[in-house]
Amino acid sequence: MSEMLGNHYFQLKNFILAEDTYERLLPAELANLKVKRKLIICYTQTNKLSKALQLLIDLIEQDSSTIIQFNSREEDCPCNDLIFQIESGIITYPLYQDSYLALGILWLYCNYRTSLNYFQMAIKENPNNDLLNKAFNLIKKLSKQNILQTN
Repeated sequence: MSEMLGNHYFQLKNFILAEDTYERLLPAELANLKVKRKLIICYTQTNKLSKALQLLIDLIEQDSSTIIQFNSREEDCPCNDLIFQIESGIITYPLYQDSYLALGILWLYCNYRTSLNYFQMAIKENPNNDLLNKAFNLIKKLSKQNILQTN
């Protein structure tokens, strides 16, 4: 398996096969921050939101510039389409908090302010989720430092 194959599946929006391919990469290849960003998106679409959230936290803590300097248009990111499908009800999750979390994660690639709003809604539904609170606080901290952009 290779990163190129995972990227191929990702571009085709076959997130199940992309996820499987990325997870089989060697640790050195999986350390690639772009792969992690894509794997986070895959997890939001395969309903592995805890994994997505943990990987997002790891990514922000490891190198916040990966999120800050991300240009969704240049990197052919499917987030805008996925956001539309979730917000319009085409893609559904079992719980509201799951929808809010997926949207919070995906919006982070496009607009951190909207991302923070969705994270707040997810926290309102599940206030005792430590990972959720940690992610929210990390994003909020970056926004207060005025280093996040709105793409």
